[in-house]
Amino acid sequence: MSTMRPARGKTPKRKAPAKTNFVCKDPVEVFCRLRPLHDQNGVPVVKKLNSKVVQLEPLDNAQSKGPTKQYQYTFKHVFDASASQQEIFQDVVLPLVSDLIHGKPGLLFTYGITSSGKTYTMTGSPQDGGMLPRCLDVLFNSIGEFQARKYVFKPDKLNGFDTQTWAEAVLEDQREALGQAPKTPRAKRKDDGVNDWATRTPDATKIEDVDPDMAYSVFVSYIEIYNNYVYDLLDDSPFDPTRKYLQSKMLREDPKRCVYAFGVIEVEAKSADEAFDVWCRGQKRKRMAYTSLNAESSRSHSIFNVRVVQAPLDADGSEVIPDKNFVTVSQLSLVDLAGSERSVRTGSTGNRLKEAGNINNSLMSLRTCIEVLRENQMSPDSNKMVPYRDAKLTHLFKNFFEGEGKVKMIVCVNPQADDYDETFHVMKFAEMAQEVLIPRATPVTTPVPVLGLRSCRRRKEPLPRAEKFGGSLKELSSQPLLTPVQEPVLPNYVLTMPSDEEMLPRMMDYLNQQVALKQARDKALEQKREELRRAIVQLEEDRNVVKEQQRAVRMDLKAREQQVILLEKKLSNSDSAVQALTLELEAVQREKRGLEHQLREKDVLINKGAMEKEHMRTEMEDCIALERDKMRRIMDHLLADKQAELESKVCMTQEKFRLLREILNKADWDQLSSGDINGGGRHGKATEGRTTRSQSKPSPSSSDTALSTAVSEPRIYPIENTKGIPVSNPRHRRSKSSGGELWVDHRPPGSVDMGTVMQPVMKKRKSVGKLDVKDVTKRASKYVLTHQEQDASGDIETQLYKGDVIPSIGGGAQVIFSDVETVRQATPMSARLR
Repeated sequence: MSTMRPARGKTPKRKAPAKTNFVCKDPVEVFCRLRPLHDQNGVPVVKKLNSKVVQLEPLDNAQSKGPTKQYQYTFKHVFDASASQQEIFQDVVLPLVSDLIHGKPGLLFTYGITSSGKTYTMTGSPQDGGMLPRCLDVLFNSIGEFQARKYVFKPDKLNGFDTQTWAEAVLEDQREALGQAPKTPRAKRKDDGVNDWATRTPDATKIEDVDPDMAYSVFVSYIEIYNNYVYDLLDDSPFDPTRKYLQSKMLREDPKRCVYAFGVIEVEAKSADEAFDVWCRGQKRKRMAYTSLNAESSRSHSIFNVRVVQAPLDADGSEVIPDKNFVTVSQLSLVDLAGSERSVRTGSTGNRLKEAGNINNSLMSLRTCIEVLRENQMSPDSNKMVPYRDAKLTHLFKNFFEGEGKVKMIVCVNPQADDYDETFHVMKFAEMAQEVLIPRATPVTTPVPVLGLRSCRRRKEPLPRAEKFGGSLKELSSQPLLTPVQEPVLPNYVLTMPSDEEMLPRMMDYLNQQVALKQARDKALEQKREELRRAIVQLEEDRNVVKEQQRAVRMDLKAREQQVILLEKKLSNSDSAVQALTLELEAVQREKRGLEHQLREKDVLINKGAMEKEHMRTEMEDCIALERDKMRRIMDHLLADKQAELESKVCMTQEKFRLLREILNKADWDQLSSGDINGGGRHGKATEGRTTRSQSKPSPSSSDTALSTAVSEPRIYPIENTKGIPVSNPRHRRSKSSGGELWVDHRPPGSVDMGTVMQPVMKKRKSVGKLDVKDVTKRASKYVLTHQEQDASGDIETQLYKGDVIPSIGGGAQVIFSDVETVRQATPMSARLR
């Protein structure tokens, strides 16, 4: 006999890790810049310990609600108040400009509270320019001789660029120059504030490793985010009195899933001064306001985008390859964030208060996105959705946080004591932002190996007149011009005499050939003319169709824009409502925490009261037990006394009954009773009535037989008769004009259907299985009860007990049975057998 071994346990299969591509990630680089104190004698709350660490230490006069201890924060680099703009640019922005030229996007933030030096860091002064003008100077210093002609790259309105030939670019340039009407020069305002930049000092830094076989163009745009709406600061559209504000722009995604502001004007610049003039033009429209903390406080987030478009040159090195697939676009966004502020300190009211609320909300959304990104990266199991769409600021730069370029941030700090609380939160955000890792952007590969082009193929000398005037069409056209058709030359025929029979026929033949050739050419020309005319007609028809389609599309676009404006207004109202609800929720949560604290205190009191109650209950149970024992003894004594008293009373009562029986059993009472009975009918009726009443009374004692017999006899009570209260009238008959008789057909459960030919006839009936009082008291006049049983032969015998329903004086009813019908069924075969 073989025994079965238990199954051997198997090691559970380990799940294979998911195949993930290794992606290099870089942290968000955060730099810190300390602003000089307004008061030279003041004591700063933020101090630089070394090139990477600062210490935040509150003073006694700082209005701090948090813990008053020292905090140390580490940054990529710390710039003190003596650091120059050139030093900050070399360490922070210059690598971003180099990446921009090499096709890698970049993003630079200036973050801090109001009046901390963000705008100065970004723009600087004419004598000491900030990050933005230095960025433009270095960019054009590096690609100046490698720039493509203007209009070679043309925006396609979908965040991309198309390419044009050199001739097409020249034509468009001339067309634009001819289309612009001369304008009267406008006198510049003295209080403009922008004229000072005309004498600015440019930065001479240059990036050397620039590919000479690429053609570069620079496009700039300037937008702002005001009250969570995107506006174009370069929009020169005429003023519309029906609209209170400028038309806001929508955020869309291009085919590469990159977010951009749709419909924003991009200006192609050929020099740093031209690009900076564009910034100055938009800066005039930027929303600024006066607050108690800053005379020129930014009320919006301003974003200056610099886009470098590059494409390889052809084999001749003269023109760009006309293929959109080889065009590379890189972008550097310089963002001057509006400062977070407290309305209590700035004294903001009305629109300024609303602006401050929207600024704080957008900065809070940026902080929330950073927190979610850090949480997802630190916890592998966490996969929360990053709320980029909560604000236009985070939605616009969504691609940078997902790995489309390098992100850097300059945290500007005002070390004065009054700003300690706001600076504390800024430092916490900066420390958290450094923990976020951004995927490294994919490097842009040069298409030279793919196209098989040689290196250093750019022409050393430009075409004549191209540098100054753009060249003529004959020189710049890539296709050779058509040569004019020459007329045939008549051969030299020498006539020696008028009747030359040799030369004249030859001349006639030649002329006839030329005439035939001319007719053939005229016919071909006519055919070409007809074909051209038909083509022109077809083109005109197509043009009309396209024009009509364009008009319909414009109308649809206008309607959609109106719808978008309406939706944006609704979204703004919803954001305000959400903000109000958030504040209300925070208040409710604070109230909830207070109530929970009170509830815990109440629970402690309840537990204490329960313990006291339990102790008191124990004491009361002991007291009750003692009192119960005491009362039991007292009641036992009282019960014994009462029993003795009752026994004595019973003895006396029995003695009285004995005497009463002796008196009643005497012969005199018997004679009197006989005489009374014979006295007449009236006395007899009275006796009968008394007898009925006497029988309804209970006997005093079941053991006294003689007494109960005497009481029940009518001769004992010679009293007059009293009439009883009538209960019902047996002779009552319901009127036949009242609507017919209503039968109550009572068939108990288990009754068998008779199936006989003769059936009970009841016009109006109500069949019931279980009789209820309401079935008889409500409108019923007849009652029939069906009873079935089996006879001796095994057949069914059905009895119908019929009765009248008579109402009683008490509001009820009683049934008086008056008839019984019997229905009997028999089997013929069984009768024949018997």
